[in-house]
Amino acid sequence: MEDKLKMLVLQIKDGNKDAFTEFYRLTVRYVYSIVYAYLLSNEDTEDVVQNTYLKLYVVRKRINPEKSILAYMKRIAINYAFKQMRQKKEIVREKTFFSDDEGTKELVQEALKKLDEKDRIVLALHYLGNASVKEISVLVNEKEGSVKSRLFRARKKLKEVINNETI
Repeated sequence: MEDKLKMLVLQIKDGNKDAFTEFYRLTVRYVYSIVYAYLLSNEDTEDVVQNTYLKLYVVRKRINPEKSILAYMKRIAINYAFKQMRQKKEIVREKTFFSDDEGTKELVQEALKKLDEKDRIVLALHYLGNASVKEISVLVNEKEGSVKSRLFRARKKLKEVINNETI
């Protein structure tokens, strides 16, 4: 997939709008899931995703096709998500993508609400964004060891919260 994205990036740099549409189609679910992990609101997430792709289109000529476009998109999206979070005191929470089962979605959603924001973000980046510990450490500006510890503690807290909810 990364090779296809690199090819599309080259076409986008040349102004090919069809390539941009195809790039969007291939990456929007990935970007959406990462942003949603931060904002927990469909409406806010859609705004941030839209801003992310607008920003990408504006800076398209400066994109280095040799570097990971997904990492670049993730960084843009997270920056916009943080901006949105700072602007909004109350975060509206609707649903999560951990399961297709509605009951499980609700259970995980409620459990995630009870986690610390940093823990929730690390879990989401790791499981929804498929980010490595190294990538997460760069994205959240923490040392790799701290991210590993936070990920371990967050999983443990999530398990405890879910177990308490189902009892």
